[in-house]
Amino acid sequence: MTTIDASFQLVACQYIRGQIKALGRRLRGARFARDIEHVHQARVASRRLRAALRIFADCFPPAKVGKWRKLIRQLTRRLGAARDTDVQIVFLKKFISETPATLKKLRPGLRRALLRLKQRRQSIQPKVVKVLDRIREFEVLADIRAETGRIERRLVRLNTDIHSTYVFEQAKQHIESRLEGLLSCQRCLDDPDAKKGHHQMRIAAKRLRYTLEICNLPFDKRLDGHINAMKNLQSLLGKLQDCYVWLDDLETFIQKEKRRTIKYFGSQRSFARLKPGLDYLVEHRRKDRESLFEQSRAFWKELGNNGFSDKLRLILQAPDKRQQKESLEQVQTTAQNGD
Repeated sequence: MTTIDASFQLVACQYIRGQIKALGRRLRGARFARDIEHVHQARVASRRLRAALRIFADCFPPAKVGKWRKLIRQLTRRLGAARDTDVQIVFLKKFISETPATLKKLRPGLRRALLRLKQRRQSIQPKVVKVLDRIREFEVLADIRAETGRIERRLVRLNTDIHSTYVFEQAKQHIESRLEGLLSCQRCLDDPDAKKGHHQMRIAAKRLRYTLEICNLPFDKRLDGHINAMKNLQSLLGKLQDCYVWLDDLETFIQKEKRRTIKYFGSQRSFARLKPGLDYLVEHRRKDRESLFEQSRAFWKELGNNGFSDKLRLILQAPDKRQQKESLEQVQTTAQNGD
């Protein structure tokens, strides 16, 4: 392991130990899946942990980091599949409950879709349990907790300060990289049909958000506003992505149900009772997609008008509040003179 800045190591240990604690609290609930919030929070913690292990990889023995990242990645993927299906089930239950009683013809198709989602979720859970067993077998969380705890205790005894030049340089580098990744995607919001671009922008917003969260402590929480902005953008683009997934899944589901009907009844005639509800759901998801695209575009435009990128770069150039204030005053003075 190469020599690494002590302050950077301390930031790494403090953040990672927080995510290990958050993840550990949710794993038992994720195993039994009686409350979908456990799966959701475990997934979020695992994603944050993955982001941190990517940034702080040089702070720990390579062999250990490689094992940690591999198993946490497997956990994130399994929890992701479970969480996505949970979200669809919750949505569809609410959708059915809010469907007007006068539209009884819609219920067979909607209920059939809900049944298939529940069946899919049941098939996912054993895979979640399997990766949880691997996490426990290899004592991944305990290993990370022990390694980070050992390093943190040593650095605290040495009165290590997290506000080092190296920490700020690394934070600036990682944040600017993620910001450029996000900005490179922004043209997709000119096209309502840029499905792949919208997905990439959501991922970029998520990565920037997690990087900001990781770097927020040495910046004395001055990144809070930008974190909240990315959280809102990620939420909008995530809901937009949910609509794309729904539309793709429904297309596949409809074809499968037709084949099932033919297999059991010899024709697809009885599928007619499912069709109204499925068509209604498809149209609803399509309209939501259009609305969410417009909301995402408007929010991104608002961020631009408020100087999101410039203000973030200003914070990165000023490690402390005093320097940030002076830089902001200089920028404002320059702008006024330019007028």
